[in-house]
Amino acid sequence: MGKRETDYPHTISFRLTNEAWLGIQKEIESSHLTPHEWCRMAALERLNGNCGLSKSERFLFHHLVRAQYLVTHGFQLLADHKLTSEEWKQLRVNAKHRVSELVEGALAKHAQHGRERPR
Repeated sequence: MGKRETDYPHTISFRLTNEAWLGIQKEIESSHLTPHEWCRMAALERLNGNCGLSKSERFLFHHLVRAQYLVTHGFQLLADHKLTSEEWKQLRVNAKHRVSELVEGALAKHAQHGRERPR
């Protein structure tokens, strides 16, 4: 058996009611996760403000947010008949330099939305 990509030196275990166990089983039935993996991910997501992303997920999210920025602003400039080659180049530069700011804003907005939704 190969070595794990991430080292997990600490173990947490806890007991569940049958109802909670069945709830977890229902949550993972269409995924590739075990109950233990799902619980680990749920705990880490909660620890990270319900925005726990892996490195690869964060990489993809950066690109998605940047693309969304370019599409929304680009189409608005097109609709206003203001999109020039220079304007598009500047928009791309802005998106590249502001991607971290845009991502943090999107995650904060998502977290705020999650806190406002009734459970």
